[in-house]
Amino acid sequence: IDEQGRMTHPRRLMSLKKLILGCSAALGLTAASAAEIPNGPITLEQCIQIALENNLDVRITNYTPRLSAFNLEGAYGAYDPEFRVGSSTSSSKQDERFDAQTFAPLAGQSDRDSFNFGLGGVIPTGLRYDIGIRASDRQYITGNGFSNQNYDSNLGITITQPLLRGAWAGNPIRRGIKLNKKEIEMSTFTVFQQLINTVSAVENAYYSLVAQKDRLKVDQENLGLTQQNLNNQKRRAEVGTIAKSELPQLEAELFSQKKALIDANNSYANAVNDLKRLLTDDFAAIQDIEILTVGELNPIKTVFSRSDSWNKALNQRPDILQSKIQLEMDEINLKYNKNQLWPQLNLRASYGFTGNSGRDPIRGIEPSLSRAWEKVRDRDFPDSSISLNFSIPIPNRSARVSYKTAQMKNEQKVLGHKVLEQRIMLEIDRLIRSAESNFEQIAVTRQARISRELAYKNQQKRYDEGAIENYLVLQAQRDLTRERNNEITAKANYLKALSALAQAEGSTLENNNINVEIEEE
Repeated sequence: IDEQGRMTHPRRLMSLKKLILGCSAALGLTAASAAEIPNGPITLEQCIQIALENNLDVRITNYTPRLSAFNLEGAYGAYDPEFRVGSSTSSSKQDERFDAQTFAPLAGQSDRDSFNFGLGGVIPTGLRYDIGIRASDRQYITGNGFSNQNYDSNLGITITQPLLRGAWAGNPIRRGIKLNKKEIEMSTFTVFQQLINTVSAVENAYYSLVAQKDRLKVDQENLGLTQQNLNNQKRRAEVGTIAKSELPQLEAELFSQKKALIDANNSYANAVNDLKRLLTDDFAAIQDIEILTVGELNPIKTVFSRSDSWNKALNQRPDILQSKIQLEMDEINLKYNKNQLWPQLNLRASYGFTGNSGRDPIRGIEPSLSRAWEKVRDRDFPDSSISLNFSIPIPNRSARVSYKTAQMKNEQKVLGHKVLEQRIMLEIDRLIRSAESNFEQIAVTRQARISRELAYKNQQKRYDEGAIENYLVLQAQRDLTRERNNEITAKANYLKALSALAQAEGSTLENNNINVEIEEE
């Protein structure tokens, strides 16, 4: 949509940087200052820029992608390694046994102290790892007073890799991260939609304010004509040219127009407040600031192309892009549920070294923990294993139902996306027809206003010649006022229709030369 020439004022480029995640002052979370809003004349472009900096709805929506980024960061936390440390002590008495030499009954007591620490976690392939160090001190005392002490130590790593279910697309952590990334994209377009809505609201408020200013001017001029007419009639009544009985009707008309002017002033104040509300986060601070619009309602004819508008909307509207992202998210869930149909097949492997130190009365060696760790350090006693574990629920109904449900939801979302596309196309068709109709009304109301101006002049001339009564002049004056207001309304409605069409296309920011750059922190 070509929106040039809407208002007779210069345009300039506005840049909105670091919109999402790294929000700068352009969409920052700092409070707006009333000094940013000029006291006096203000252009539409200035209003848009100030609104993008200060508008509360924009600033509130700006939190959404930041919160989504925190969720993504939290999802990556599943890959954080987990450090653990522990210790234990135990004591137990043995059941009666018999000495191998004397066959005498023996009672025994075993005391065990151990500690361990390690590091474990998971990597993006779904492989789980566990690196651990363990040591224990075991002391055994028999019933005949014989005692023995033994130290054990171990250093090893164990890994478990899913090969079918739970691997790659079936990894719940990977799925969560992918979905969170899509959520950030969704929240990005939520901010874009809010920007579009805010700019469109500012445009509509500005056009309404200009139109209300023009209506106020019409009512003031109308009241001035009536007051002048009444003064003339009073002078004629004083000299006896007309009867004084004609004055009450003219006075009633004057009071009626004064009431209309009071209503117009109130409507103008409301229009000012509607615009101020969009420009600030502290209405009380700018309540006394006077806002004066620049330029007049000066619409030019726009040539519309339904195919171009449809193409824009279906490729850049935030809601249609969010719908496409939702379809991608459903595809991620579908692949995950499909993976759950596979049996569980895990590859498990471990490798490490052990060490042991006990009493050796022959060589006179006493047990020590350091000797046990020396054997681990020297890798004298390696320990390794590898295994495959297979399992599957029969008949795996839960996974099958989940997959079929995901399939149906995916098909449902695809149909919903098509419904959204049709709704958008119908909306754009309606808005184009509305804009075309509104532009035609501009020409019609302009001709009607010109005709009423001529009719009023003719009636005034005929009254001056004494050919008609004064009430016919009043009627012509009312008709002229109505047509002047109708022309103002038609111009404002056309500009608002263009704004609504740009909003429906998702081209509002582009049409206003607003450059949005997304930078991540």
